[in-house]
Amino acid sequence: MKLKRTPLAATAVLLCASLAVLPQANAESAPESAPATAPPTAVAGGQTSGDSLFPHQGNTGYDVQHYDIDLAYAAGGSITATTTIDAVTTGEPLSEYSLDLEGLTVDAVTVDGTAAPFTRVTDEDEGIHKLVISPTTPVSDAFTTQITYSGTPTAHTDPDGSMEGWTSTTNGAVALNEPVGAMTWFPTNNTPTDKATFTTALTVPYNAVLPFLNRTAVSTGVLDSVTTAASTRTFTWEQPHQQAPYLALAAIGRYTSAEGSVALTEGTTEEWSYANTVIQGTSGFANRRAQLSPMLQAIERSYGTYPGASIGVVVDTSTLGYALETQDRPYFETTIGQNTLIHELAHQWFGNAVSPTDWSDIWLNEGPATFIATQVEAELYGGDSTEDTYYDLWDSTAADSAFWTTPVAGFDDPADLFGAPTYNRGAMTLEAMRSALGDDVFGEIMSTWIERYAGGDASTAEWIALSEEISGRDLTAFFTDWLFETDKPAWPSRWTLDLSTAPAPGATLDPEDPFSLTLSATNVGKVTQTGSVVTLDATSLLAQADLGALPGSVSLDGTTLTWAVPDNAVGATTEVTIPATVKTEPPSSNPVTLEAYAETLGATCGACNAALEINAPQQIQPAPTPTIAGTLRLDRQLTATVGPWPAAADLTYQWLRDGAAVDGATDTTYDLTLADLDARMSFEVRGIQEGFLPTTRTSEPTDRVGKGVQSRRKRPGIDGTARVGRPLRALVPARDAGTTTTYQWYAGKKPITKATSRWFTITKKQRGKRIRVQTTTTKTGYLDVVKVSKRTKKVKKRT
Repeated sequence: MKLKRTPLAATAVLLCASLAVLPQANAESAPESAPATAPPTAVAGGQTSGDSLFPHQGNTGYDVQHYDIDLAYAAGGSITATTTIDAVTTGEPLSEYSLDLEGLTVDAVTVDGTAAPFTRVTDEDEGIHKLVISPTTPVSDAFTTQITYSGTPTAHTDPDGSMEGWTSTTNGAVALNEPVGAMTWFPTNNTPTDKATFTTALTVPYNAVLPFLNRTAVSTGVLDSVTTAASTRTFTWEQPHQQAPYLALAAIGRYTSAEGSVALTEGTTEEWSYANTVIQGTSGFANRRAQLSPMLQAIERSYGTYPGASIGVVVDTSTLGYALETQDRPYFETTIGQNTLIHELAHQWFGNAVSPTDWSDIWLNEGPATFIATQVEAELYGGDSTEDTYYDLWDSTAADSAFWTTPVAGFDDPADLFGAPTYNRGAMTLEAMRSALGDDVFGEIMSTWIERYAGGDASTAEWIALSEEISGRDLTAFFTDWLFETDKPAWPSRWTLDLSTAPAPGATLDPEDPFSLTLSATNVGKVTQTGSVVTLDATSLLAQADLGALPGSVSLDGTTLTWAVPDNAVGATTEVTIPATVKTEPPSSNPVTLEAYAETLGATCGACNAALEINAPQQIQPAPTPTIAGTLRLDRQLTATVGPWPAAADLTYQWLRDGAAVDGATDTTYDLTLADLDARMSFEVRGIQEGFLPTTRTSEPTDRVGKGVQSRRKRPGIDGTARVGRPLRALVPARDAGTTTTYQWYAGKKPITKATSRWFTITKKQRGKRIRVQTTTTKTGYLDVVKVSKRTKKVKKRT
């Protein structure tokens, strides 16, 4: 275990720390209104991304923007490589930061072109493989790190005993990285939460005389170029899309290649596919390539446009025991199975476009990929439906099976990462969601997940929040049962809710006419429907009609009718009828509007809305809807146009702010005030006329009331001498009452850090530059006024 830092690295940290507390020269000479400010203190970046399963992977303090990997492979299996990493700091300047790199020998490190001290921190038992870099000058904002390294890469062993990372094949090597194997062949911020674009240049030996010995080198994205030298050939791949390190790929071997284009739902995407010549004929390579287009289009129909930069497959002779969804170009071992191909293609949406925030969220990769593989096989090739597949698995798995003892999400043992709960229970959870929420809502959740989070990462908590947002339901109990608990969850019922009336909807009823409404539930799921509850808003019904005797399963609370649906066998329908009679004197001709709502999960509406017309006294005619004119800005006046009501009608007026009456605003004109800012105004006319119902007409609400405009003013001036150590003062023209002014000083085009008061004392950093000040005048409810002074002369040195 090598946890001790070298004296050089420690000295660099101590030096940065001591510099941060040095007093500024002549600070006592500055005016009290413009105190000197210390530069930001440099800090050491963290050596963990905080992942719950791999706490020693990933690093903080920076965000990688681009990886440029230039790797040369020798026939004996060794590599020499240079990886250049463009990154930006995410907080304070960094006096030290780290990358993940396992094995290999680091030959040199530069930061922004300058050699930088580095150390290796390794603890095999804890899974720590850090390359710690101490730049000679702390980095801030954008910076570039270049690492030159060499050696023979070795595979990484996962907690479940499987291998990943760089491994040898029959005539080359392949690097598959999930979850943390990327660090075996390039230095990386080894977390799915830090995605970047990639350039991967792979150089392999080349023999012009014996071409059958030559190898091809494959990665993700688009093949940008192939360049041949006397004894080497370089394949350069560009990945323009955001890619997590674990989805990078290096595959080197004697391959048969296939290039072309694959038709998508709209347009095409380029294809680069490869099969090791040893197993090409038995791998299913040609047949599966022919299936790429129909499979991708089937996935697109449900989950949106293909998110990759290209497409293809790699099939090789490794002995790892798994396929992997490397970005754009999934990898397969020896053969390509149909279901597995769909699974890995589905990952291009779920896992690649949207990656897990924490590795315990991996069900959001594997659950959808497993579910979609079943869905597409059923659609294209006649396989069992997702409902049959996952219900049968649920039904045939005993409650005391170990299948249920590991939660789908939030588990704490990394050895469980690729267990059955991740794949099959993840897919089963999605099918349970589909049953509980309905096809349309489920489909919207799945497609919105990609639309909202593509190019980044997202968590189980965000999945739950999105599901609740789109469904409009509290799904806490559902997801607790299906994702987090360790017992067999109950399979949700699936049923159709219908509402009908007698007479049929649209009929017109006279006073004292009887009518009825019927609610029905049809069980279209796999299990007995139990505990279902339906409500109906009876506000309109009770206003126009009187209820008859309610059935025993129906209750009335205020204006809400509630039906406790009896247990309902699979395929059966149960219903209840509620009688009513139109009032003797119905208050209006407004229809009785009815809408049934399933309070419990599992319902899909067949016909949940109905309306019956009521023949009652009429409203005043004509009764035009008023309109509003005027500028929607504070201190401006709005004017309402009432329109031609009957002369006999007695009219009253009322202005409304966001639907609420404004006190005293009962004329056809209205002066906007601060209280109206960001509100929508409307105008209401109420008419009373003998022989007619009271009639109200309300205008369409306006757009939101905007801020006022302050009076125009001149730009600020600057008082003082442009010389190091001298104070400058901003001269501000006269302002409106009730305003406040803030300041920002600039040296050239760049704002000066913390120079935000009226006074500013020039420092050495500004020597040779021109100073200007920007003022921002604010007033509650009004647009800000931003003015910039003329520039001073160039700052001279202190005299």
